[in-house]
Formats: sequence, C-alpha cells, structure tokens
Amino acid sequence: MEEEKNTPLRRSKKATAASTETTSYSRTAARKQQKQENEEEKTKRLAKKLNLAIGILVVAIILVFLFMRFVNF
Repeated sequence: MEEEKNTPLRRSKKATAASTETTSYSRTAARKQQKQENEEEKTKRLAKKLNLAIGILVVAIILVFLFMRFVNF
C-alpha cells in the first residue's frame, strides 16, 4: 500500500517524454516563436500608449470647448 501512495507522485517516463516532445523546438522554431511573442508584447504596449494618447486628446478637446464656451473666446 505504501507503493500505491507514492506512485501518483512519481512521473512515468512516458509522460515526461511526451511532454518534452511537445515543448521542445528546434532553434529556428524557438526563435520564431519568441519573435512572435515579442511582437505581440510590443503591439499590446503600443495599443495601451495609443489609448492613453486618445484619452488625453479627448479630455483636452473637451476642456478647450468648455473654455471657449464660458469665456466667450
């Protein structure tokens, strides 16, 4: 019974071999995947910056409109 308790904690060789086959890449495939991930990160960062810039411009336009409306400029 002690062996049965320990067996779920141990990994079988087949499971580790199968998992390494699915995660191992050639150098070029790994570089392509890493490059794609970097491009996705850069795109997300740029999208956040653009959203911030758009938000600031909208607020600035509203402030200018209010200034012109109430100051009679």
